[in-house]
Amino acid sequence: MSQAENRSAAVIGGGIGGLAAAIALARAGWEPTVYEAAAEPRPLGAGLSIWPNGTRALRALGLDELVAAAPRTGGAAHRADGSVLTRFSAETIEARYGVPLLGLHRAEILEALLGQLGSERVRFGMRLESCAGGELRFADGSVEPADLIVGADGINSVVRAETVGDGEPVDSGIVAFRGVAHFDGEVPPGEWWGPGTAAGLLPLRGDRVYWYLAFRGEPDPAALQRHVAAFDPRIGEIVGHTPGEEILTHRLYDREPLRRWSRGTTTLLGDAAHPMLPFLGQGACTALEDAVALGEAVASTDGVPAALAAYERARVKRAAAVVAGSRRAARLIMLGSGAGRALRNLLMPLVPESARFRQLDPFIGLPE
Repeated sequence: MSQAENRSAAVIGGGIGGLAAAIALARAGWEPTVYEAAAEPRPLGAGLSIWPNGTRALRALGLDELVAAAPRTGGAAHRADGSVLTRFSAETIEARYGVPLLGLHRAEILEALLGQLGSERVRFGMRLESCAGGELRFADGSVEPADLIVGADGINSVVRAETVGDGEPVDSGIVAFRGVAHFDGEVPPGEWWGPGTAAGLLPLRGDRVYWYLAFRGEPDPAALQRHVAAFDPRIGEIVGHTPGEEILTHRLYDREPLRRWSRGTTTLLGDAAHPMLPFLGQGACTALEDAVALGEAVASTDGVPAALAAYERARVKRAAAVVAGSRRAARLIMLGSGAGRALRNLLMPLVPESARFRQLDPFIGLPE
């Protein structure tokens, strides 16, 4: 929109969603600044499956080189012992959805986004304390005005607390270990499902492999080895190649979906708006989609409140559906009941590939 010239946008949070939002706003003619609490860029995190909807968003943000260089991947669901329940190839995914499913390290995505945005637009060491009345107040005492505030500051978002104030995230009862190993053997991408547990492998560029293991319980370091021992030995071998200090441990949380993300000239994006369990691999993908939609809304709608209303119309229902789908996937994958697992494992190989993809279509979207 023409009124966007020289208008300032403050994006709180320098993760994938925040950097992507700043790129989309800059492409729409705004002057974005990203405020990140960390003192410097941190190449933390692990691997991410970027499904075709996320790949489309990366391309819309101008990251074609990242997409071109990323490994294409498929996947499979296995029983704990490694026998296959269902499988899909990288070629089948790309043929159906028009773009590939990618395996990327979080640091690769952040580096590409930062390069596209320009590091001069990011201010590190800026911990937000409040954002009332379109004015940002930081822990160092500085105060910054902004015509638009975007809260992309994660599941414990300060912006969400001030804008919505809906309390604490919901503990799923699930713990996840994650890591990246250097491994030069064959790595089959996919998941392995055990009794109330799940493990996964995702090949990355070079000889790196992202792995994860999820279970219901407490984040006891001994639990990793105990649960890994119940899976296909290849998983334990890859986990064993990861230095202990590089293994990440997190409880998994989400939130009940919101009907509104915005108030006045402030809105939410990514995990600040719709945190979700990771069992559909859609957290980063939906944050990237949010960013593209926000850029399109401010570019085509006059007035910030009206633009944010258009952004919500484009995103709120879809994000809520993905949150719900991620919860359903968690229940299916993390079944503890022996009878329930036996029935699931009996039925899954009988489901035709076309039906499996129809279940994915609402989350990924068919090409236009």
